[in-house]
Amino acid sequence: MATGDTESELAIGGTGSDILMVAAIDFGTTYSGYAYSLKGDYEKDKLNIHANQAWNSGGKSLLSLKTPTCILMNKANKEFESFGYEAENAYADIVIDDEADKYYFFDRFKMILYTREDISTNMEIEDIRGNSLPAIDVFAAAIGALRQHMMDHVKNQRVNLQPNEIKWVLTVPAMWTDKAKEFMRESAEKAGIRKDRLVIALEPEAASIYSDDGSKYLVIDIGGGTVDITAHHKVCEDDLQELCSASGGACGGTTVDREFLNLFENIVQERVMETLAKESTASYLDLLREFETVKRTISSTKRQKINFTIPFTDLTAHCLRFLEKEFKNAVEDSEYRNQITLAGDKMRMDKDLMKSLFDASCSNIVKEIKSVLQRVRSTDLKTFLLVGGFSECPIIQDAIKQAFPDVQILIPRHDPGLAVVKGAVLFGHKPDFITSRITRCTYGRRIRPIFDESKHDESKRVGGDGGDRCRNVFEEFMGKDKKVQVDEVVKVEYHTVMNPQSSVSVAIYYTYKDNALYVDDEGCKKLGEFSVPIPDPTGERRYVDVEFKFGGTELEVTATERKTGEVMQYNYSLLN
Repeated sequence: MATGDTESELAIGGTGSDILMVAAIDFGTTYSGYAYSLKGDYEKDKLNIHANQAWNSGGKSLLSLKTPTCILMNKANKEFESFGYEAENAYADIVIDDEADKYYFFDRFKMILYTREDISTNMEIEDIRGNSLPAIDVFAAAIGALRQHMMDHVKNQRVNLQPNEIKWVLTVPAMWTDKAKEFMRESAEKAGIRKDRLVIALEPEAASIYSDDGSKYLVIDIGGGTVDITAHHKVCEDDLQELCSASGGACGGTTVDREFLNLFENIVQERVMETLAKESTASYLDLLREFETVKRTISSTKRQKINFTIPFTDLTAHCLRFLEKEFKNAVEDSEYRNQITLAGDKMRMDKDLMKSLFDASCSNIVKEIKSVLQRVRSTDLKTFLLVGGFSECPIIQDAIKQAFPDVQILIPRHDPGLAVVKGAVLFGHKPDFITSRITRCTYGRRIRPIFDESKHDESKRVGGDGGDRCRNVFEEFMGKDKKVQVDEVVKVEYHTVMNPQSSVSVAIYYTYKDNALYVDDEGCKKLGEFSVPIPDPTGERRYVDVEFKFGGTELEVTATERKTGEVMQYNYSLLN
């Protein structure tokens, strides 16, 4: 929540000639990165967007356009040590030196904002060894690392800018809850990004902005953790409309990683793989990096065997320790003995077995696509736009093509893994790219009307001036699946109900269910609440005029005490 700033500037991260650069951070489940463009470059060529392309994994020389979303922190002072590939490699050395107890190592922790319902700035998360830290400290340190890396990169390009001259755009999945989006904003602010220089961008929208103009199409953002899907109508270069609210699920690339690790656990048992991760961390990371390369390049070629390097020596050592047999014997004794062979430090796997690791992810992605298509009112939606790092996988592409043979599959003309972050830069320069959105849930307020025995729950009857009232009644002011224009305003009147009353509470709730009656009904949750002071209260009824501005990535709320004209402003992340 943000207060005290000009409403329009909070919504778009600042305006005017003081903004000389837009920088976007794509904070992903498995990989993260950034991109930026100077205002002068944007005015000459909108697509002149720069991204750091020097991430290097180290030993395996895996060049990547992004870096792993992992962070190393010192346990003594709880301060940041390193991020990305540097953190992976440093932690591997720390494990070898038997100093792991002195550090925290967090990996792929973004998914906690999707899986947990109790999201708050007070919650804690565990690192790979089970040690806990406040989640907001970990997220803030990671965002801060990306921010600082970008600043250093720009400085090396001999570009000198002051912090207030940069507008920052932070991407989030469109299907995330309001609490998750709000948590990311607060983490970014804790990382040192000014709230009036920060704007939230929805990942499918950003990708759509970066892509070519077209008519109506489905945007399928297939990332490491989740798949985020929505439908858009790109009327022209500067007019993008949402056709249905976003949805999706946890069926991204990490689900395939889990299947890959499950295969190894079926061969050598879970404790061998756990020991490999904790005691032979460098080898474990090399295995995952090797699979990442295979995962993105495997296709329907004639080659019937998939070859990749494994940490044979360490696997054998741990197998002898726990299973009293060598790794090659464990493979020969497993259910995969006719599908897997070994040649030195190379594993040769039947292509059909490798492809089977993708089955669950493919079927769930197709299921999510069908679910969205059922909600799209348009019948002429015959184009799919695939973006996100995992969309590069040929097996995923083939599965979508086979399930939807009559649909045209489009992939951004440049690297699809950077479509989101580069589109976020364009959104930062021109936030009104998006002209309308579809609400994802119903929004309402908490009121206390006169008790009506014919419709109110007796357990909610409370006394009050002028007669009994009903507490916690949900009154809708914006329905779900409604098309709203950007900056569409809903006006709601509040007033005092007690004599005297020194403040009026404005509580905002949301629900995905139809016909909610009370704010404490199952599935109804609070988005936010604030109090409007009533100066010099008396026995007379006092009024507060509240405006809710919809259509953006955040809900802007303006409350005006009618008698004095005093104004309060708040921003909340929206469930678009």
